[in-house]
Amino acid sequence: MILLGDIGGTNCRLVLIKDKKKKFIALKVYKSRLFKNLYEVIENYLKEISNLIEEKIKIAVLAVAGPVLNKEAYLTNLNWKVSSEELKKKFDFKKVLLFNDLEALVGCIDFLKKEELILLKSGPTFRKFPKSFLALGTGLGEATLIKKRPLIILPTEAGHTFFSPLKEEEWNFLKFLEEKGEELSWEKVISGKALSLWYEFFYKEKKSPEEITFLAKNGDSSSLKVVFKVLELIGRKISQTALSSLPWGGIYLAGGVILGIKNFLIDKEGYSFFQRGFLENFKMKYLLERFPVYVITHPFPGLLGVLSILRNRL
Repeated sequence: MILLGDIGGTNCRLVLIKDKKKKFIALKVYKSRLFKNLYEVIENYLKEISNLIEEKIKIAVLAVAGPVLNKEAYLTNLNWKVSSEELKKKFDFKKVLLFNDLEALVGCIDFLKKEELILLKSGPTFRKFPKSFLALGTGLGEATLIKKRPLIILPTEAGHTFFSPLKEEEWNFLKFLEEKGEELSWEKVISGKALSLWYEFFYKEKKSPEEITFLAKNGDSSSLKVVFKVLELIGRKISQTALSSLPWGGIYLAGGVILGIKNFLIDKEGYSFFQRGFLENFKMKYLLERFPVYVITHPFPGLLGVLSILRNRL
């Protein structure tokens, strides 16, 4: 038995597999902030599924929302620290592999079916690689697939690079973030928390990302303004990623925010805001038009990617 995990700022997803097969056993999703650390999450999971474990779990493969260095990880938006050695001691695992969650997301490309991808924007590609991946959830993650066989992935922390405003409204939003003591990064501009921050900036009222997307789907003009602004900035961020890494194989979008506003992305009006941001650099329009953009609709792409990395490593 092997334990797989996709540990994000909002949700911790844990599942068992047997003999590296794709079939998921005992999939559970927990709210991350209900726990003090990852060790508590795993302990709780193992207790809940104890009746399903036929044999000892020897290997744990975990993707975490933060940088991984020297077998240790720091989960940026949870302030959790995780050590592979500590995991071995606490749960008697023989082997523990820790990966950045975006590294795992990239790996999902091995298992995705055509119907689990929406072509948001076409492009006349002539190479399969590289492919760029962006995940918008609690935070913002980016990574690049360099090669598939063997699996070569470049994880990054590009979500924490500083946002460069182009309009007076965006300058004022940065000042608003600064006054709140927030990081002046892309993560605070287009992530799940960003939806709430933009709403508060526009209307001096706090709402959760879920409330905003729900209201927008029901035609609320205030919420729609927030969603359309974020769509425009998602387009701009993707164009910057495209110019930085030239992902001829395409750009892939995933995460809770993307799934939450997916209907707006594929709607004509919403897509026009996305396209406006994507093609804002008119000088490079001829190049940007060549990159296809996809939306990943599989509910657990991170877990698929963890399995892919496991198969490659072992």
